[in-house]
Amino acid sequence: MPRITKHTVRDVAERKRMVPADIFISEDAISDMLGHAEKGLAENAEVMGLLAGSVHRDDDGSYVTVSKAVTSGLLSDEVSVKFDHSDMITLFDALDELDFDYVIVGWYHSHLGIGCFMSETDERTHASAFGELGFAIVIDPIKEEMKIFKGSAGGTKEASMVVIEDHTQMA
Repeated sequence: MPRITKHTVRDVAERKRMVPADIFISEDAISDMLGHAEKGLAENAEVMGLLAGSVHRDDDGSYVTVSKAVTSGLLSDEVSVKFDHSDMITLFDALDELDFDYVIVGWYHSHLGIGCFMSETDERTHASAFGELGFAIVIDPIKEEMKIFKGSAGGTKEASMVVIEDHTQMA
């Protein structure tokens, strides 16, 4: 999985949050992730993808906006998932087709019937790819749950989210 884009001070936009939240995510991205998780459930397989958006800062610290969720071919079963390296061109093409300047701000994946949490494997994956800067969304389509986690010095911790109707209002 690619590392999160490194941000310099000048790359992070100063913008005040309208409400206190860690992540602002477009309704389209939520819909794409939930649809992907439902498709995976129908195939008895976990799914995953990347979150494309922007990093912002205000007086309370940094936060992200997520405009799109993208994915490609996966190698998965009911308890594990990873990108199919032979299909990475699909993932890169999906990123190239985005109509806005973005950075990868996190990832999403599903659990099937075991709830939304970050397993030891999820924690290792998150730490190696995103560290303290990124976000992880876990979806359980059987339990109809979704939780958001953000990186921190001691691993991930639950984060707060606001869903935005139109991603063009976020950029």
